[in-house]
Amino acid sequence: MDNPRKTQTDKAEKAILFNWLQRFGSRFRTGFILTDPSVSDDPVVFINEAFTDITGYPSEEVIGQNLRFMQGEETDMELIEEINKKLRKGMPANAEILHYKKDGTPFWNELVIQPLVDERGKVLFTASFILDVTERKKDESLLRLQEAIFSGINAGEELTDLLQKIGNVVESFFPEGSVCSILFKEQDDGWYIGAADSVPDQLIGEMLNNKALGNKYVPEDVIVMESSELTVRQVEKSASDFYSNWSVPTVDDEGEMNGLLTVFMKKNGNPTEMQIQFLKKMVPIVQMTRKHYTQQTEYRRLAFTDPQTGLPNRHAFLNKLKQNILDGQEHFVAIIEPGEYAKIVDLYGRDAADELFVQLGKRIEKVGETKPNFIGRFSSASLVMTSESEEGSGEHYLLELGAIVGEPFIVAGQEMFITLKIGISFTEGDKKSEEELLRRADIAMSDAKKKPGNAMSFYRNLQNEEMIREMKIFNELSKALIAQEIDVYLQPKVDLKDGEIIGFEALARWFSPVLGPVPPNLFIPAAENMGKIIDLEIVILSKVMEWQQKREQSGKKMYQVAVNISVHHFFDHAFVDELKKLANNYDLSPRHIMLEMTESIGLVDLQKAKLIFKELNKAGFEISVDDFGVGFSSLSYLPQLPLCELKIDRSFISALDEPDTLAVVRTIIQLAENLNLTTVAEGIEEERHIEVLRSLGCKVGQGFYYYKPMPLEEIDQLLAE
Repeated sequence: MDNPRKTQTDKAEKAILFNWLQRFGSRFRTGFILTDPSVSDDPVVFINEAFTDITGYPSEEVIGQNLRFMQGEETDMELIEEINKKLRKGMPANAEILHYKKDGTPFWNELVIQPLVDERGKVLFTASFILDVTERKKDESLLRLQEAIFSGINAGEELTDLLQKIGNVVESFFPEGSVCSILFKEQDDGWYIGAADSVPDQLIGEMLNNKALGNKYVPEDVIVMESSELTVRQVEKSASDFYSNWSVPTVDDEGEMNGLLTVFMKKNGNPTEMQIQFLKKMVPIVQMTRKHYTQQTEYRRLAFTDPQTGLPNRHAFLNKLKQNILDGQEHFVAIIEPGEYAKIVDLYGRDAADELFVQLGKRIEKVGETKPNFIGRFSSASLVMTSESEEGSGEHYLLELGAIVGEPFIVAGQEMFITLKIGISFTEGDKKSEEELLRRADIAMSDAKKKPGNAMSFYRNLQNEEMIREMKIFNELSKALIAQEIDVYLQPKVDLKDGEIIGFEALARWFSPVLGPVPPNLFIPAAENMGKIIDLEIVILSKVMEWQQKREQSGKKMYQVAVNISVHHFFDHAFVDELKKLANNYDLSPRHIMLEMTESIGLVDLQKAKLIFKELNKAGFEISVDDFGVGFSSLSYLPQLPLCELKIDRSFISALDEPDTLAVVRTIIQLAENLNLTTVAEGIEEERHIEVLRSLGCKVGQGFYYYKPMPLEEIDQLLAE
């Protein structure tokens, strides 16, 4: 028989968790749904605004319904069943699946589902995160289509076969049964079929008889034509189900319509904006394919491309800048020149220097993952790039350029490290011409060339003291790493039962002779931006292992030390081998080192992360997830990685007095127990929090209440006592 008081407590805690999840989910920019599997048919109990924005369903139409309302005729029901099987076992699930919006529009949903369970394993809620990735799916298809077109061109395929590939892709993104044709105009205003393998002849005849196609003007949107009842009755049965067609025109160099890309539909009505945009994206591919056979593609390539590198030339770059100015975007211009360009030309010739620019251009493309940039050849000795700048400032973003020279380039078959001189100008709200922006960047470049090593200069004066300090950190950090100015401090991790020290976390500290004490929140991001984070972490690991080696050689008690590893270092191709070699150099067992990773590890490349984690485990290293609970994404990949520890973020510990935070911490600890992981509470500063953590099942903690971070000498004294 259920204990009424226990039942009431469970309901109260569930309500607290529900309220916290509502506030938590309301802040997401991705769709967030909560369902309650304890109620019949697992109804929706909460959605956020992002879900409504994605699907069109308001909260009042969704609450109380099962998520089946998003399914449609082309939803993969076998995949749905696989997801349900996992959820019935209390396991998380993730998939890309075709769902439908309120207006019936299909969309690809990147779905992540995580059951939230209590200490008895009962599922309290099921949290689902949805993201509309239709555009990505379409873009992927467009990329694959372009690759197929180029391969077909190289293989000598006929134009009709190439165009039919385009038609097949179009049909795949419209409702089942839709068919596509591509028609072109003859010089005498007649029409001929480019591709229409799956289209009944009657449909093409009906479309070509429409008077709208005789017009010379080009409509801004699609041409929509609907079949009359009489026409439908007259056509063959195989065509009688098609009631409308949507056509997007292609145009010639004079702006006149010279072709039509058409989709025939089994319903009347106008296309959605998304469908229009997709059809319009297909038009350039049609035009590109056709122009290849008339050599116009080659003419355009020569007009806008640097023939030595394949990068956009100065003319293309000026056009891009002009468009940015017309669009009113705040952006910057950066002229980038290898400091060693002249020497490379003297030693290996201009062809080798051109190959360097090809490699440099590819690396620059990857700078600023969320911001598209445009790169071109500015002169024989330099490249130029432009990208958006938020709030008129892009210094943090531009610091990433320093990282691209962290790895060697291949020049004339040899590895070579280079430095970059970078001159930068910003729009700063003044609508300067594209030539003026380039002139300003060129002036800044002249100043950058006067500085040693990697150097960047801005056209406008740097008045902000913090910005000046960041640039000084950027310049001094390389010297600090060479001079071994980076020190290691250790903060003890203790057993919450009796306060006994059971291990340590290593923390980097920097006192610069030039800058004085530099906080980690300044020099660690700087190390990441300039490509020195791996060097920094090797220094920390080496000093930790040297300290442990001395203790072991002296016969003293050994302790495991946790060292933070960045995403950049973790995914470096030599990371695991380098780590094993380092431990071997100090004759140290890997079990004395724990590697702390952030939650973002699983977001970068989960499959590669799995392989690296397994290699580390096999070598004997244990792995911890640091600052757990800050990001929601970890729930979906946590069971997939071989971890041993979760560190609860200090923001949760400081707010343990709040009921909703307490419920979340309890959930994290229960989740860790279910996965056989140790939980570590970070940032313990008050005695009253210790008893709460003990009662929740947390066994390990660290924080100023016990010990502050200390230099290695003080740690030795502490352990000796």
